[in-house]
Amino acid sequence: MILTVTMNPSVDTRYQLDRLAIDDVNRVTPVKTAGGKGLNVARVLSQLGDDVLATGLIGGNMGAYFAELMDEDGINHEFVTIEGETRICLNILHEGNQTELLESGPEVKPAELERFVRLFTTLIKRVDCITMSGSLPRGIDASCYARLVSIAVGAGVPVLLDTSGAPLAQALASDIKPTLIKPNISEVGALLGDEFSADDIERLRGAIAADARLSGIPWIVVTMGSAGAIALHEGVCYRVVATPIEAVNATGSGDATIAGFAHALVAGADDGELLRTGNTCGKLNAMDPRTGNIELANWYKVYSSVSVDRI
Repeated sequence: MILTVTMNPSVDTRYQLDRLAIDDVNRVTPVKTAGGKGLNVARVLSQLGDDVLATGLIGGNMGAYFAELMDEDGINHEFVTIEGETRICLNILHEGNQTELLESGPEVKPAELERFVRLFTTLIKRVDCITMSGSLPRGIDASCYARLVSIAVGAGVPVLLDTSGAPLAQALASDIKPTLIKPNISEVGALLGDEFSADDIERLRGAIAADARLSGIPWIVVTMGSAGAIALHEGVCYRVVATPIEAVNATGSGDATIAGFAHALVAGADDGELLRTGNTCGKLNAMDPRTGNIELANWYKVYSSVSVDRI
């Protein structure tokens, strides 16, 4: 079983418009999903046929509705209920653009977090792999993911951590590291205090190898959008490239990529298969108008277009 952790979930609402009329009325038909990065991961894992359990924090009327949406998607879930109201996030697709309006989310009380940690400590006894994704809500210290990673990895369960900023920095400062991190090229630049492009592979590789905070992490995958990714696994570096696609909705593609990595990791895949699987899931999500969704009918076409070369 794969456990997905979403500490700051949301009821995601997507509006598709031919044109966004500013300072005017826009009539829309909403598409609502149980959102947050971890829920996108859970949805894609379910579509891949994995046994998945979603956990995190939900609250209020939106939290109850969120649970209903998970039930509709057939996603097993065990969340801790808090007093605060689960947030709403809007994604407006218009004229080839994406405009997102993201609420910050509720403020979590210390006792509510401790209830979650107790649940998490129990759940990890039943799972083979854990993904932790997204931001942390107000009231939770940036060290939260570091704490959860320490509990899980200390119990022998691999953790794929997909976050950024202070929560990522705190996790990297810990003695116990996650199994995989997946910053994009901008995020890794911010982490390393430099700027990189897809043409700076050797310089980026050297900067990662020289940073003590990144030592001890088995998998470091740096995504570069349409330019693919580079990945370092136990000292070996790979370049991942795929045939360009026409993206319909890129939101959630990073989450789908994490789902692919988790799926392959649990299946015991080799390095090339793991990287191809993750990249394929990310591209399939971008090809679909729905967020956190892949069409397996297109799997072979996309998978066969992904090349993984050792560099």
